[in-house]
Amino acid sequence: MINKRGQMAVWVIVALVIVVTIVLVFILRGKVAPVVGVQGTEDPKGYIDNCVRKNVNDAVDLLLPQGGFINTQHTKTYKSINIEYLCYNQGNYYPCINEHPMFLNEVKEEIFDYTNGKIEGCFEDYKVEMEKRGADIVLEPMNMNIELAPERIYVAIDRKVTMTQKEESYSIDEFNIEIINPVYDLGRIAMEIASQEAKYCYFEYVGYMILYPKFKISVFPMSDNTKIYTIEDKKSGKKMNIAIRSCAIPPGF
Repeated sequence: MINKRGQMAVWVIVALVIVVTIVLVFILRGKVAPVVGVQGTEDPKGYIDNCVRKNVNDAVDLLLPQGGFINTQHTKTYKSINIEYLCYNQGNYYPCINEHPMFLNEVKEEIFDYTNGKIEGCFEDYKVEMEKRGADIVLEPMNMNIELAPERIYVAIDRKVTMTQKEESYSIDEFNIEIINPVYDLGRIAMEIASQEAKYCYFEYVGYMILYPKFKISVFPMSDNTKIYTIEDKKSGKKMNIAIRSCAIPPGF
């Protein structure tokens, strides 16, 4: 009888623990509001940082295969990709003319144009979400600057964000984001290829890879004497394509 009573007491305790646990779960669930898009933080820096990184990397992934441009103008189609000519001569025998002497600046502008509106949208999304939580958000005008550097993209956003919640107020004036990305390095090589092709109708890519083994460069000659150069950063695996037509030799020679 004592043994049976002990077993019954154990089962009663277990049942009480289960009931209390269920009650606590429902109580806590009712107190915690669901979080959408702000990753559980009221600090906008983390949210904007993630937003900037995503959109900048998306822009680079779009422009690299197309010769450094999202909105291409003068292109050659290769593997169903429209690749921008960096250096081109329509005729035969003569060196090409560099069509993008300020190539890296153009790449930077492409990234800016693609991301500016999207990053503005991220601030607005953050504002809407925090207002749902009862906060008052004031967004002042945004000024964004993008700089390309070796293995890096730097994004500086000057914008005052003021948040007031529960009679407490604080503000942030700037957001500085550093993104690891080889677009600058790939662009510098693309400019060197275009420069050498414009001078000598040739780029010694094998020798270049010996001097700079972190990069892999390949060339695909096409029937109209266009050359498609593919430049790869081995560490990241990112590749840039560019099109060149220089010193073309007509059929039969």
